Amino acid sequence: MIHRTVYLPLAIALSLVTTSAALAADAGSVVFATGSVTAERQPPAALVKGDAVLDNDTVSTGDASRAQLLMLDGAKVAIRPNSQLRIEEYVFQATQPADPSEPVVATSFDRNVTSLLKGGFRTITGAIGKDDETAYEVRTAVGVLGIRGTDYSAVFCNGDCDWVPGVDPFTPIEDGLYLGVTDGTIFFRNEIMEIELDAGEYAFIPLVSRAPVRLDAPPLVLLDDNDLRFDPNVSPPPVADDDGSTAGFDSKLGPRREPDGSSSSAEPDSSSSAFARASRTPELAIIAFNADGTPVNITAGVISQPTGNRNISFSTGPLGLADVTFTGAFENSPLQYRLDGGNNVTGFSGPYPARTGAVTGDYDIGDAANVETGFDSMTVLRWGRWAGGTATVTDPATGQVDPVDLNMQSLHWISGAESGTPPVMPITGTANYSLIGATSPTDNFGNVGVLGAATFVADFTNMRVDSTLTIDIAGITWSAAGIGNIGTAAQLPAHMFSGNYGAVIVGGVTGGSGVFSGFFSEPGPSSDPAFPGGVGLTYSLQDMGGTTTVSGAAAFGDP
Repeated sequence: MIHRTVYLPLAIALSLVTTSAALAADAGSVVFATGSVTAERQPPAALVKGDAVLDNDTVSTGDASRAQLLMLDGAKVAIRPNSQLRIEEYVFQATQPADPSEPVVATSFDRNVTSLLKGGFRTITGAIGKDDETAYEVRTAVGVLGIRGTDYSAVFCNGDCDWVPGVDPFTPIEDGLYLGVTDGTIFFRNEIMEIELDAGEYAFIPLVSRAPVRLDAPPLVLLDDNDLRFDPNVSPPPVADDDGSTAGFDSKLGPRREPDGSSSSAEPDSSSSAFARASRTPELAIIAFNADGTPVNITAGVISQPTGNRNISFSTGPLGLADVTFTGAFENSPLQYRLDGGNNVTGFSGPYPARTGAVTGDYDIGDAANVETGFDSMTVLRWGRWAGGTATVTDPATGQVDPVDLNMQSLHWISGAESGTPPVMPITGTANYSLIGATSPTDNFGNVGVLGAATFVADFTNMRVDSTLTIDIAGITWSAAGIGNIGTAAQLPAHMFSGNYGAVIVGGVTGGSGVFSGFFSEPGPSSDPAFPGGVGLTYSLQDMGGTTTVSGAAAFGDP
């Protein structure tokens, strides 16, 4: 027998090596990506909107990076920053029914197995697992997740959860798996026990003990204010959800349509089964909900303009007229305020003590920075301060633009949820609100202090509010107590208030003065649902000689 050795050209040999990767089955597609989003495969690939996600891919997101996936069975997956989700096994052999309005039904061969290696995700599950719960599985370091048709979130912490919004980065987050269910049911099992969670329920599985613990409230690590929630009220994608509702996700595997209606030349291989299914429906807008519960269009990869009114209160040091301490609240229409990508205020309309008299000015952050931004998921209040650089105020009547120097002082702001209507105000009762967040007080000499304590009491029967503050700044303690009026009693809309601090003590010396303003907001938990759930307040204080001005913003809740 003659043995013959065959030498293949290098290019052919390499093609044989990479064939298996090239033929990896589609599992879904990327419908939104921002920052660093990659697929760990051979070779590794950076993922952008429209790219296919393959069986055996590990999808990774970097710092400040996010991805949203549409799987072939209609499941939607939103992956958080600094996360890794591996698609261990994905088989979906179902075909689109003749009537596109009919839901896709998974076959007995279909299967979705993923591993959460790092970070977290939120998902609305699709056809796989709807009728056969054994076909769907999420593996973690502490156990396995299963579903019965649902919408849920999972975050795994292993010494890397210092990115929780609204939490001091030095506050330790206990390692383990955090779970929360928005709709439907999930179950978790490991060698210790199995638990089932329904909508509105939460659990924590510690990394060390692995013993599941039910939680009475959503854990902070799940309250990602930048997370996008899927809209169930837009045209359905090719695959329907478990309950027949759909989210506005475009599989984007068909040819891209240009504004003139022409087809892009950059089309995927039409032999792809994923392409065949996706091409049966027109391209859909990608609609999501922001953290305020407002629908936004993220088809182009950016947050759209606001669509609802937003209450904004602010304060700063001397502004406009010389030596005026100032704070004001104003209900802004969508055309009057501007936000950055994190929903932090970068522009708004509000009262301005111009030298020609009081006007409603347009405030813009200019080249200042938004610092100490905070968010409370229960009241949906946000706050922060503009510092450094120069902001501007424009008088819309005259076009006059006045600079506001923020190199030595700050402009503090607090905003409510984006909505179309203010809260319904009670006409009786008294509510004591608790401090839940604040900016650091600042003075007009560049000093930054600490808000040591603050109280806020609303007497709705007498349309009156009481506010107290204790501030330490530049080695001096300031304390203030004031009274204000609500709504018409203060010549304001019914949900707003303003007042004066009649007793301001600076370093033990009485004689200072101050003002405050703000608004009541919904939502928020309350012992009495008749009371608005949140309060946004801004204040400005001055010492007896009028030399030093201290300003800040505070958020209150839990009435």
